[in-house]
Amino acid sequence: MNQIQANIRVLSDDEIVRIHNTSMRILSEIGLHVPNEIVCGMAQKLGAKVDGETVRIPAEALEPILALARAGDHAFAASGQTVRKISGNVSTQIFVFDEQTGTRRQGTMQDVRDGIALIEGLPNIARSNAVVMPSDVPMPDLLSFREIYKHARKDGGTYILSDRSAPYILQMAQVMGRTVSYLLDTVSPLGFTRESLEIALQFAAAGMPLDMTPLVMAGSTAPVTLAGALAQQNAEVLGSLFIIYAMTGKIAKYVGSAHSNDLMHSMMCSFGSPNQALFGIATAQMAAFYGLTSGSNSGLTDALYPDFQAGFEKSFSAVCSVLAGSDAIGGQGIVGADQGFSFAQLVLDDAWLDAFNYTLQGFTVDEDTLGFESIEEVGIGGNFLSEWHTVEYMRASWWKHDLFPRQTFQDGEPIQTARQRAQERAQAIIAENRTDEPVIDGAQCAMLDKIVQDALDHLDA
Repeated sequence: MNQIQANIRVLSDDEIVRIHNTSMRILSEIGLHVPNEIVCGMAQKLGAKVDGETVRIPAEALEPILALARAGDHAFAASGQTVRKISGNVSTQIFVFDEQTGTRRQGTMQDVRDGIALIEGLPNIARSNAVVMPSDVPMPDLLSFREIYKHARKDGGTYILSDRSAPYILQMAQVMGRTVSYLLDTVSPLGFTRESLEIALQFAAAGMPLDMTPLVMAGSTAPVTLAGALAQQNAEVLGSLFIIYAMTGKIAKYVGSAHSNDLMHSMMCSFGSPNQALFGIATAQMAAFYGLTSGSNSGLTDALYPDFQAGFEKSFSAVCSVLAGSDAIGGQGIVGADQGFSFAQLVLDDAWLDAFNYTLQGFTVDEDTLGFESIEEVGIGGNFLSEWHTVEYMRASWWKHDLFPRQTFQDGEPIQTARQRAQERAQAIIAENRTDEPVIDGAQCAMLDKIVQDALDHLDA
């Protein structure tokens, strides 16, 4: 099997070292804002210099952790192998794009339920994460977790919004026997929030993992130059690695979600500019420098609904970052730069991921697939349509998907777009999989319901 080789580079070895050295200076001379006395104490034990709520991390404190990363003695060691498959992931949104009206609205619990049903029928979307944060219920993160645990066959979750809901979500994960991670993100530039650190401590105490994905924005929360934004992103990633290691003793995956801002027009954060491809390649290279696998916010778009722009921007940055070595892309089903969730877009994303993974697998070259005997049998000027070799291999040698048919014009019949097919497909999958019957036993359902009721009673108290 000859798989596509990951060899795209945008940074030279010298440039990687210069970015690393600048990041180390940022951490040792400027530091991070860490507004939590317990976490500051943990960092100090590892050699950080603590001054109030500022934590400075000298090279001699960080290097032993980076040495562990390079030794590969942890869950996220870079394998050095070509990326073979990419799974899509849903990043919970606030709004839903309504295909019928062409407008967006706030998400509801009904959308969460429909999202679970849709993801059930999409093989390239690995986790049944909440598609929206429902606006029509209290404690929406907690109730979304309950809905997913009750009705999704795939594992999943959503963003954890507060230290009030966090302990109840941990209780539900324990009932389900599942691991649930907390996304301990920096607030760029160079800081954490008090509440996020408090939640992270709860998760660390429960033995649950902590993830991170610094989202610096060139020109607003990071230098406008790509080199400067990468240096700051790398500093926030390394600082997060240090803080997470201090709290859990584990090394997190290297995930960087740098973006550029459209400073000259809208001031919007861009998900689809060519800079996303450059950030994706460079992020993969920096992660490999530390011996870590990587993820970046590639495979995204600025388009507000599924169209050519969306397809071009998504595939361009995804191809670049994956061929540089990243094994994770940004959240799928999003329209615009976190402008909302689209059911049709998620169906299209599942389809292009299928084609993407087909390509990543490459093809086999051996005596049988070379087909010399078939070529000899057909000879000069013949055809291979009736050959047994063709019958044997034609299905494995062709990628087929009903969203992207190979079709001809039918005179007098309107042409249906991929977007229209995706919308119809989304509705059909939801109808096929939508059920109010839980996929777990009654005892687990009762325990989840009790946890939620305890949380709501405590909220009202």
